[in-house]
Amino acid sequence: MEEELRFLETALPEDWAAYPRPLFEAFAAHARMLRDTAPWCTSLSREAYEQYVLCPRVNDEDLSEHRGLFYGQLWDRIKDLDQEEAVLEVNRWCHEQASYQAQDDRTASPLTVYRCGSGRCGEESAFLVAALRSVGLPARQVYAPRWSHCDDNHAWVEALCHGKWQFLGACEPEPVLDRGWFNTAASRAMLVHSRTFGPVTDTALHGAPLGREGQALYHNQTARYARTKAYTFRAGPGEVITLEVLNEARFCPIAHLTAKADGTVQAELGIGDLHLSAGEREAFCHGETEDGAELAPPLPCPDWIPFDFHAPRGFPVNPAPLDEGQRKTRSEVLAAGTAKRAVRMAGYCDRKKLKAHPEQRELLLKARGNFEEIYTFLNRDGDPLRTALVESLSDKDLRDATAALLEFHLERARPWADKYPAEIFRRFILCPRVAFERLTDWSAPQPGAVGEVIALRKAGVPAWLRPLDGAVMVWRNGKVVPQAPEKCGKVTFRKVAEDRFLYRQNWSLDFWTGTEWKPLKLTDRGWHRNRLSAALPAGRYRVLTALRLPAGDQLANRMEFSLAPGEEREVFLELRECSLSDLITPRDLPLEELRPKNGKPALLLWLEEGAEPTEHILNELTADLAAFRGLEAEAVCYLRRPGAEQQATLAALLAAWPELRVEYPDWNYQAEAVARHLGLDPDKPPFAVVCDQAGRAVYACCGYQVGTAQLLRRILERLSAGTP
Repeated sequence: MEEELRFLETALPEDWAAYPRPLFEAFAAHARMLRDTAPWCTSLSREAYEQYVLCPRVNDEDLSEHRGLFYGQLWDRIKDLDQEEAVLEVNRWCHEQASYQAQDDRTASPLTVYRCGSGRCGEESAFLVAALRSVGLPARQVYAPRWSHCDDNHAWVEALCHGKWQFLGACEPEPVLDRGWFNTAASRAMLVHSRTFGPVTDTALHGAPLGREGQALYHNQTARYARTKAYTFRAGPGEVITLEVLNEARFCPIAHLTAKADGTVQAELGIGDLHLSAGEREAFCHGETEDGAELAPPLPCPDWIPFDFHAPRGFPVNPAPLDEGQRKTRSEVLAAGTAKRAVRMAGYCDRKKLKAHPEQRELLLKARGNFEEIYTFLNRDGDPLRTALVESLSDKDLRDATAALLEFHLERARPWADKYPAEIFRRFILCPRVAFERLTDWSAPQPGAVGEVIALRKAGVPAWLRPLDGAVMVWRNGKVVPQAPEKCGKVTFRKVAEDRFLYRQNWSLDFWTGTEWKPLKLTDRGWHRNRLSAALPAGRYRVLTALRLPAGDQLANRMEFSLAPGEEREVFLELRECSLSDLITPRDLPLEELRPKNGKPALLLWLEEGAEPTEHILNELTADLAAFRGLEAEAVCYLRRPGAEQQATLAALLAAWPELRVEYPDWNYQAEAVARHLGLDPDKPPFAVVCDQAGRAVYACCGYQVGTAQLLRRILERLSAGTP
């Protein structure tokens, strides 16, 4: 076990200093047991064993002592299975324990994901990796830090089976490996990477190194998922070049690469556009036509400058359609796992305690598997500050904060309880949460602005981080003021009434810090009469707007302005315009049964009866029905279950449009396959797809916006007329 401990101390110096030694001793002892007993672990090389079984860290999750618990539930289920089937069975177990739920940016520990029954994709994948490593199956998380074709990112898992890395979606059990909803998305990735910790030598095992950040060394896995090519970027010797894609209408980093002594950086990446930056210098690299770029001072842009940003084209590097039997098995596994998870989660709640304290009901229910810790803290005595402290926490904190830690922070804050207004005290002294850091007793110094806020709160000064830019704010003389004096101006953003601007969807604002562009967090709630005003620190700003086309490319605009102290200025936001032909991009459909075979254009609709977005599109279709029925086109609507067609609005449309065919497929499988393949959000039905005469999807959309049906009709008319 001493060798294991030496590895952990060397590989994870930051964690070694932040967590108690007994936690690492538990990891080391468990891994040593697996090395001696698990057949797939005993045969691993030393480096594979250390990195992908012993190592407790996957990404940036909180560490937890979970391996004995997971092993106890899993070993008898998988001990007699082939290695590939064992990996699949562990994922089935993970689905029984947790499902996807959007949550805040703090990455919860695998134990918290297990106890609360949910996590976002980064947490689910860390949970699956932890479960696999708990039974000696070597595994790692892989990550596309930002997609280029849609505003999102994703993490999934790879397991090393008989010397070959194979992938799977965490808590999303499939009948086979190398299949997930993200197959198509991953084939359009600009970068997919994995992590190791500490020294490594086996490049064939880990992948080409990209560079180290903190404890983590990043490795390039892109070529295993997408078409790639080699790029060369040129800057100064030793300079750090940031690779960025246009995502959420801003330049989002996907990698930081350090130039060699000759000033060059080489990397194998997806074939799409990149924005590069190093200090004030920048460059665009258009992957379809260029193999690299040299960074240079930017051109001035006091007025809007248009630019196009192209995503990689989809290419089925890892196609994995399921046959009918596999689909049936998949549906049964998903349903059974969901039912088991619901039963387990219901068992965490003590109904008697909940009934005795109805005023605490919502807080205790949010705690899920952490019910007893929150209940213990709340009911130690009748102090109202207990409830105030718990109400200041995030939902995720309620699921993993211990009673002892909350007790510490209650006593730490109590001396200042009567010094400030109750809400100021509760949020900015009593609350132990500053940003998305790991909750601690504040005995160890924290870096950066989070550490500044902690030091102020410990001294009894209400402090927090300004949502706009993360600046430290304090309560002083009855007012909210910046801790450091600053000079501000006022900017009023204006738009035309017809345009709908949504921050971090089609526009963004960055502030120049002197060394880099820092994204700001504005809110759309301030729009009034086509104006949005904001008080901003004096300085230099960059505005981006972006119109994303259905195939993933973007028509963007960029401009910069300076704001002097006390200045008031207006900025008129502009979106690029697109033509109907810009929206039409032929792409293959992911499932053969969806492709029209009669040589006519087709409208395919996945509808959720009674849901508001579906109601809107049904009303628009009804209002324009004569035009739709007059088209030489096929129309099909897919519903979740028989009987859905009896919903009033849908029934009325079907009665008036007898040519509209109704089908009842495996809705979840089909809708997810279509949405993911075409870059739509599977959580935002209805989905609409227009197909051309060759059976290719030429336009697709999800959710509802005013005029959706009219746009679908115009595209069908264009196709019916034979215009591509």
